[in-house]
Amino acid sequence: MITAPDTSGVLSRMLPFIRDRGYEAGDRMPSERELAERFGVSRGILREALSALEAMRVIERRPQSGIFLRDVEREASVDMLVLQSDLGMPVSAADVKDLNEFRSMLEMQSTALACSRRTDADLARIDAVLERSRARLASGQSLSEQDAEFHMALCAASGNKLIQRAANSFWLASRARRERYFSVPANAKRSLAQHTALRHAVAAGDVDRALGVLGKHLGNVERYWMAHLTSATQGGLKP
Repeated sequence: MITAPDTSGVLSRMLPFIRDRGYEAGDRMPSERELAERFGVSRGILREALSALEAMRVIERRPQSGIFLRDVEREASVDMLVLQSDLGMPVSAADVKDLNEFRSMLEMQSTALACSRRTDADLARIDAVLERSRARLASGQSLSEQDAEFHMALCAASGNKLIQRAANSFWLASRARRERYFSVPANAKRSLAQHTALRHAVAAGDVDRALGVLGKHLGNVERYWMAHLTSATQGGLKP
């Protein structure tokens, strides 16, 4: 999710403000005037920030009544996590666990579909990503973006556009975490090997083998993050 610089600045302060004040679902927040004064911005910029939060179902503006917090855990869109990532804000350990579970459900299904629906064009796209990945690994560069490209290409091979959209939100919300993960050389080397094995299983239409490789791949990522979650500070992990 992309916002104007001034709006992003307000959002990066407003979200912690909501959290630190302990607002609960249904609570009325300060007025536009009070919020504009608190954050030192014009009413116009504040309204842009409020519109972004409203679009993500974080708040609700009621005419003649004020600004109210929604039940964020139940109602906010995935774009909320994307915004946190864009702003460089910490995400909670619970959010990371939820994202890993969401990814597993999404990719297991999309990979199963890809085994029967992949086209030659899909495989060519995946092969191109793998070729770039090998070149970057050989030169000691990060595979963070290539990792996202590979998994997005795999989701595209499912032929389901809703899966692709949901996967895109996940990858946008996890950009900084991918950089951290792929800063470890062993992670990059192992990931590329598993991507290659997954590609061959999908090309062969072998669902059981593909899901086995993917399960091992996702398990490695989950174990890495679980180890970091145990030492996470109260403020959460950087996105």
